[in-house]
Amino acid sequence: MDVETSLSWRGPYWYAGRRPKRSTSVDAPEDLDISLINMHQRGSVLPTALPAAIVVDVTAIQGGDQTDFFDWLVPQVQNLACEVPFYVLTGSEDEVPSGLPATAIIDRVVPDDVLLMLICIHQRSLLRSEEAQLRRRIFGRIPGFGSAPHHSGSSSLMVVGLSGRFLEWQDASDQKAEVVGAFDGNMAVEFMSQRAFDAVVVDAPIEDAVDYMQQIRRDARFAGLPVLAVCEHEEDSLLLFRNGASDVLVGDNRKETLAQRLIAAIRFGKRRRLSDRILAESHVWLRQQDGKGGLDVEFYTNYLETCSDALAAKGLDLWEMRLQPENFGLEVSTPEDLNEVYTTLLSIAEATSRDEDLVCLVQGLGPVAVLKNEAGTTRLQKRIHSILAHTQL
Repeated sequence: MDVETSLSWRGPYWYAGRRPKRSTSVDAPEDLDISLINMHQRGSVLPTALPAAIVVDVTAIQGGDQTDFFDWLVPQVQNLACEVPFYVLTGSEDEVPSGLPATAIIDRVVPDDVLLMLICIHQRSLLRSEEAQLRRRIFGRIPGFGSAPHHSGSSSLMVVGLSGRFLEWQDASDQKAEVVGAFDGNMAVEFMSQRAFDAVVVDAPIEDAVDYMQQIRRDARFAGLPVLAVCEHEEDSLLLFRNGASDVLVGDNRKETLAQRLIAAIRFGKRRRLSDRILAESHVWLRQQDGKGGLDVEFYTNYLETCSDALAAKGLDLWEMRLQPENFGLEVSTPEDLNEVYTTLLSIAEATSRDEDLVCLVQGLGPVAVLKNEAGTTRLQKRIHSILAHTQL
């Protein structure tokens, strides 16, 4: 799994039944958390302050009140300033209303630390999706640009294992998603390198399931792909969660609930794949601008303003680093030397920054790195100083 250990943005948790644990003392204090059940019972309107995540355990809502509860909650979630991770916790026999805009529907036995990790992962995924859409809107596309094989193709579900329930997975998955089977982890990774898959179901004995998940997660291309694992006994679910499962399907699942869980996973995986593809295209486009003297400053200014407004909705700031030689104690005497330094600084920034950070050459400004958090600027500064100290320019 594409492991994240810190929240991209902090805020209170909105919860019903299950209250997520804090990771550090700098997270929003617990007294700011909101009990959705109490708010619903009072008929209250939820605050506009953005939550870090929304977590609802369906068993915390009395049977007949589920429809009323979600009819009250969903419009308020959709009216937030931006999208936040929204989790529905369930069990194999619970009913889950259809059509919920959930980021993921997960078995309630998910450990606290894994749930927090998923929140971190999904927060970053939402930032990446937002960044991809912004770049497509401002920078446009490259005519005739292709994409990597694992980004290409229609929506698909990979089923790994020989349980004999292949038809069940076909029946439960979205009818628009093609279901492809693989005998083991090696075959799964081979298939996944040749075409796009938006989610994986590992349906095998516990020892094999752990091995197959680890094979998939070791490949960076699939580290963030939703992987659902199947087990017969609840006591095995913790092992699966801690070895890379995004969700664990325990025992026999109600058909409708199983379909909801698969659809949510496929929807998230498809969104992530499309973001990956756009960001990869954007990277190529930005490198093409280097040969033209850099990104037009008007494009750059438009990007900064639009991105800054989007981050402000999450309470975040945009951090711009001008990668000029003098900022790192370098003296440049000729245009050729300057170009070499620019190339070196851009290379270091690209290798150090995340793919949703903007690293590019801008006309009249030189190389810049636009980062989504202050920690990224500190990390990049240290990396540049470290490499320059051992590099002869």
